[in-house]
Amino acid sequence: MKSKYLVLLLVLALGVIPLFSGCGPKEAPEEAQEWKLDFATFWPAADFQVVEGHQVWAKAISDRVAAETPHKISFEFHPGGALLGATEIYQGVADGAADIGTTCPLYTMGMFPLTMGIELPGYNNDNALVASVTIHEAWKASPELQKEHERVKIMFFWATGPGDFMTNKPVQKLEDLAGLQIRAAGGSALAINALGGTPVSLPMSESYVALQSRNVDGILAPTDTLKGFKLAEVTKYITKTPFVGYNVVFVKVMNWDTWNSFPPSVQKIFDEVNAEFVVKYGKLRTDHTVVGQKYAVDEFKHQVFTLDAAERARWMEKIKAIPEKWIADNTAKGLPAKKVYDLFVELDQKYSKEYGSYGK
Repeated sequence: MKSKYLVLLLVLALGVIPLFSGCGPKEAPEEAQEWKLDFATFWPAADFQVVEGHQVWAKAISDRVAAETPHKISFEFHPGGALLGATEIYQGVADGAADIGTTCPLYTMGMFPLTMGIELPGYNNDNALVASVTIHEAWKASPELQKEHERVKIMFFWATGPGDFMTNKPVQKLEDLAGLQIRAAGGSALAINALGGTPVSLPMSESYVALQSRNVDGILAPTDTLKGFKLAEVTKYITKTPFVGYNVVFVKVMNWDTWNSFPPSVQKIFDEVNAEFVVKYGKLRTDHTVVGQKYAVDEFKHQVFTLDAAERARWMEKIKAIPEKWIADNTAKGLPAKKVYDLFVELDQKYSKEYGSYGK
């Protein structure tokens, strides 16, 4: 009888222990850490992309890390190419010369052949918001695009969206472009040439003087440059051409060792903030193109031309072979160019329906 009593006590004791010990071992609290991250960018310190973009993004990260974890993160900005030049940022981040960088795949031609497909003519490309979401979602969906950028941790992509012709002579029909010297960037040079103009490769920083001296007749670029780079002072006309192919891609990247130094709680915050800022950066760039055009019209009396359907069709006929050639050339190199191009087209159409009216 005594032995049965002892067994009963043992069973009761074993049943009570879990009530006091919880459902299992508790995770040890994270040990507080602090990081100061070097952030390299080619944009000047006063540019809206730094002040309203990068600094706001960095503050969102810092504030959430401080509020939701025991850790602290701060950012040391190196704008204007002070730490790494525009063509050095991507590789510099990959090598650890900076923790974070914002750069443009266009600046390292040949490294990202599939990514550059977003800069081809022919997309709707309604605004920077459409373009930004399109390139970021394409990267998320495409293992081939991801492979091009595997040397760094991608924060997110965004893009300028459409470029318009800003000229000293009115351009209302195809013939008006014939022989004009137009400053171009990247893949847009192919479209300018196909349309009868003469592309001129110039850094944006030299465009004002080139237009002022009439060394070029115009520029193909987003209209935020009319105010940001003061191009409204040296041009007279704006021709709206979102389909021509000026859509420069940007990317925010992080060194892999830096990324792997963060605990999951901090990585989660980065991922969530990055997802929000694809749209925020797209809206920011769209907002500034609207402001730039309005500034040129209000302050310098620029005329704005929009092509009618028939005239647009004539332009499209001239440039339609450019994507076809891009697909053929890259397919010959063993790249899945048609697959990636079709993805760009699909997403451009999808997000044009969703965001195409933004800023109008």
